[in-house]
Amino acid sequence: MAFISSPHLVIAPVALPLVSAILTLMFPRFGRGLSLLGAVAILGAAMALVVQSAAGNDAVYLLGNWQAPYGIALLSDRLSAWAVLATAWVLFGVLLFIVGGDQDRGAYAHPLFHVLWMGVNGAFLTTDVFNLFVFFEVMLVGSYGVALLGAGPREAGATLRYVAINLAGSALFLIAAGLLYGVAGSLSFADLAQRLPALPAADQPLARVGVGLLAVVFLLKAAALPLSAWLPQTYGRISPVSAAAFTLLTKLGAYSLLRVTSLWGSALDEGSFSNGVLLAGVGTMLLAGFGALASLSLAQVATWGVLGSSGFLLIVFNAGSLQTLAAGLMYLPASAASASALYLVADLHARGRLGNAKLWLLAAALCAAGLPPAASFLAKIQALHGLLASPAHVWVAFALLLASLLLVVGFARAALRVAGSGGDQASAVERIALCWLCGGVVAVTLFAAPTQRYSLAAADGITHADSYVRMVLGTQSMRAQP
Repeated sequence: MAFISSPHLVIAPVALPLVSAILTLMFPRFGRGLSLLGAVAILGAAMALVVQSAAGNDAVYLLGNWQAPYGIALLSDRLSAWAVLATAWVLFGVLLFIVGGDQDRGAYAHPLFHVLWMGVNGAFLTTDVFNLFVFFEVMLVGSYGVALLGAGPREAGATLRYVAINLAGSALFLIAAGLLYGVAGSLSFADLAQRLPALPAADQPLARVGVGLLAVVFLLKAAALPLSAWLPQTYGRISPVSAAAFTLLTKLGAYSLLRVTSLWGSALDEGSFSNGVLLAGVGTMLLAGFGALASLSLAQVATWGVLGSSGFLLIVFNAGSLQTLAAGLMYLPASAASASALYLVADLHARGRLGNAKLWLLAAALCAAGLPPAASFLAKIQALHGLLASPAHVWVAFALLLASLLLVVGFARAALRVAGSGGDQASAVERIALCWLCGGVVAVTLFAAPTQRYSLAAADGITHADSYVRMVLGTQSMRAQP
C-alpha cells in the first residue's frame, strides 16, 4: 500500500508502455505475450492512480529531481488519473481484440501500439507546454503506424491526409510555444498561470496570440467545427480496428483545452473565448448528428458518434457549471469505450464474423447512442440539468437534445442494417474484448454514485487553479530512488 500512495507511481503509465514497446521490438517472437503483460501492468498502474487520487493524494513526479518550472514534472490529480484509466480501459480492450482476431501480424504492430499508449498517457500527465507537444508527437508517431495496420490503398490515402493535418497542427503548436516562451519566459502550465496575468500591457496582445494559437491546435485535435473535416475522412476510412484505438485522441484535445482554460482563463479573455468554444461544440454535435443520419455504414456512423462526443465534451467543459463539468468527466470513458466497441463490431461485420456477436452489436449501439442504461445517458441527463439551470444555456440544451436524437436515429438505422447479416463465428477472445469494453460502460452505470462523487471532486479541483499551481511549483524535491 505504501507504493500505491507513492509519487513514483505517476511515472508508471509512461514508463510501462515504453518498456513494453522496447521489449516487443527486441523479442518479436514473444511479442503477443509481452504486449499483453505490459497492457495488464499499465491497466493496474492506472487503477492505482485513480485509487490514490480518490483518497485525495495527488502526486507530482519530478524527472531527474529537477524542480518545476525548470525540470519536467508529471502530475496525477483526479482529472489526469481518470483520463489515464479511461485510456487504459479502452486500449486494453482494443489490444485484446487485435490479438484475438490475429490482426497483429503487421510489422511492429505491438511496439507502435505501446508508443501510441505512452504518448496519450504522457499528454494527460504532463504539466508544461513543450512536453505536451513532445507527447503529442510520440502519440502521433504511434498512431500513424497503427492506422496502417492491414492497410490497402484506401486506408493509406486516409492516413496520408491524417499525417498532413497533424503536421500542420504541430507547426502551429511550435509557433504558439515559441510565442509564449518569448513573451513569458516559461512553458510550465503552473508558472504561466502566474506570469501571464502579470505581463506588461504591451506584451499581453502577443501572449493572447500565443494562447489563442494553442487553443486552435487543441480544437483541431478535438475536431471541433470548423476544423472537423479531417476526422470523418480519417476514422471512417482506416480499418475499424485502428479507429477503435483512436477514440480517445479527440478527447485529449478537449482535455488539453480544459487544462488551459482552467489555468489561464484571464489571459484568454475567458468569457468570449468560452462562448466561442461553446458555439463550436454545439456546431460539432449538430454536424455529427446530421452526418450520422446520412450514413449507412456502421463504421461511418461510429465515426460521427466520436465527433459528436467531442462536441459534447467541448460544451460541458465550457458551460461554466460544476455539474456539467462533472457530467463530462463521467461521459468521457463511457463514450470512448462504447465507440471503440462499435468500431470492433464493424470490423467483425466487415470480415464476415458477426455470426455469434450480435448481442455485442446491440450493446455497443445502445452505449454509443447514449440510451439507458448506458453511463453516457446518465451523463447527458446531468449535463442537461446543469445547462437548463442557466437561462443563457437553455438553447444549448435544446441543441444537445436535437443532436442526440439525430445520433440515436443514425445508430439505430445502421445497427438494424447490420443485424440481419450472417457470417462466421467471432473468436472467444474477440467476444471477451467486446465484453470488456461494454462491461466498462455498464460498470460506470452500476457505480454511478461513487463515479459522480469522484467526478464532482475532480471538477471542483479543476476550478481551483491555485491548488494546481501550488502542487506543481511548491513540491518539495523528491529523491529519484525509492
